[in-house]
Amino acid sequence: MRVAIALTLALMLPTTVAWGQDRDRPANDSFHVSWEPETGPVTSRIEGRVHNDSRFRVTDVRLQVEGLNADGQPVGRTFAWALGDIGPGGETSFVVEGMHGAVTYRIAVDSFDVVSRGETP
Repeated sequence: MRVAIALTLALMLPTTVAWGQDRDRPANDSFHVSWEPETGPVTSRIEGRVHNDSRFRVTDVRLQVEGLNADGQPVGRTFAWALGDIGPGGETSFVVEGMHGAVTYRIAVDSFDVVSRGETP
């Protein structure tokens, strides 16, 4: 009987912990990404900003960058990191190499880690 109770509690614990973490985490749409092409003499780069509309300080913000051709079809995908922590209402920058054949880009926050919960911006 004790083994059955211990096993039941052990199986419930990860579910309870995971549920509690999801409640205290901003959604990916809490971030706004803006960008513009930066053309240089040798290579083209995409330079952008990530704005944090959540009430959380976040770090390790990873962006998915998808290059699209003139027909809106994907020509490539890569990932980039935003620089440093982003406080509530704050922003930071990122830079990524341009993709051959891309005329525009779709860039979105792919993942991040919560550092702390702050005041609402």
